[in-house]
Amino acid sequence: MYKYLTILLLIFLYSCTAPIARNDASVSFGNKRHDFGKIAFRKEAVYSFEFTNPGKTMLMIYDVKTSCGCTVPEWPKEPIRPGKKGKITIKYDAAFPGVFHKTIEVVYNGPGSPCKLGIKGEVEYPEENQQ
Repeated sequence: MYKYLTILLLIFLYSCTAPIARNDASVSFGNKRHDFGKIAFRKEAVYSFEFTNPGKTMLMIYDVKTSCGCTVPEWPKEPIRPGKKGKITIKYDAAFPGVFHKTIEVVYNGPGSPCKLGIKGEVEYPEENQQ
């Protein structure tokens, strides 16, 4: 009986000290901020944030959240293989004149989730019709 308990104890201790291999997914953006500059009133501005999966497992983007309904994201719904690239396209509706700053959160299956992106710019005031 003592021999079996010793063996079980050794197995338990070995399993507690065994190194844990982490193969988490990760995402790396070339640029996390974009400045649209001046945008014409009521025009749509579009920008694509390109990213790479430098991890060792598949990257899955679950959601892309924006801080405003005027900012619409599109992202790949299929997993991104390790070493491969993808893009998140942001469409901004310039419906209100003035300076804007918007935040985009990328929710994915990695330890750094969510990742924050940002866009900014200035929507020009419309020219009044002079008659």
